[in-house]
Amino acid sequence: MRQQVATYIEQHQLLNTHQPVLVACSGGADSVALLRILLDLNYCCHVLHCNFHLRGEESQRDEQFVTQLCEQWHCPLSIAHFDTQQYAQAHKLSIETAARELRYTWFEQVREGMQAQAIAVAHHEDDNIETCLLHFVRGTGIQGLTGMKPKNGYIVRPLLCLKRKDIEQFLLQHQIGYVTDSSNLQTHYTRNKIRHCLIPLLQELNPSFLQIMPTNLQNFKAAERIYMRYIAQQKKIWYQEKEGKIYINLTGVQQQLEAETLLFEWIKGFKIHPAEIGKILHAQTGKQFENKYCKMLIKRSPVKGNKLLIIEDLRTNKS
Repeated sequence: MRQQVATYIEQHQLLNTHQPVLVACSGGADSVALLRILLDLNYCCHVLHCNFHLRGEESQRDEQFVTQLCEQWHCPLSIAHFDTQQYAQAHKLSIETAARELRYTWFEQVREGMQAQAIAVAHHEDDNIETCLLHFVRGTGIQGLTGMKPKNGYIVRPLLCLKRKDIEQFLLQHQIGYVTDSSNLQTHYTRNKIRHCLIPLLQELNPSFLQIMPTNLQNFKAAERIYMRYIAQQKKIWYQEKEGKIYINLTGVQQQLEAETLLFEWIKGFKIHPAEIGKILHAQTGKQFENKYCKMLIKRSPVKGNKLLIIEDLRTNKS
């Protein structure tokens, strides 16, 4: 299994052995296995542990376990304590979202401070399937169906090539202990409901569901590559940036296949709701749209008379 991970890391150019790598470790099976494998592959690991103070004594148990594990394996360790409930209430977020924001913000702060090459997290193949289903249930385009990427910025996922059962077998075989987060067994969290309720139901419909899903994800990724190539080709024709503004030839875009999809992909960074795309695409000259990220104006080109969408990016023009 170590060789399988080593090959995956090399294939996707996730890590090198010359710089330190931060390893997120909750004390659970997946993150403990990740740390052990990276150490065995001679990576210089610095462990990060988050105490979200959501599970009382169990949160303290997890912190103590990771502390002892790092002492046993001679790994440097950094621990952060968060008042997750207060943060969630203050920012009107779910507990899941609040914890995610807190940990990844802290991870990046530590990475910058240490000039570490990456932050390794322990998502595996089963997590990837759950993510695909989660996006599907909430509503998504083709990109959301491709699951998680092996590398996303400084976040790397060396275990995406492994199944959960393989990880548990590795720990059992090498007599490596771990802790179990009791909240993972509760179904009021959406991801847990998918894991414990939806996936077993899908396996009833098709006992090979977990075996075919990795192939489905690869097919979705292939379709996404073709899709994005078309988006990029059309962008070169109808999209232009000059003098600090974006100009999109709406007259030309309207004549293309899936015009709303093209426009959405080009301007989604301005947090435009998908329901607004059709209104913008077919708006009359003089119509304006505005949010805190941008200002948009529909105008006629003085040369060819084409209808233009002119966008002022407020994200970069803030004083």
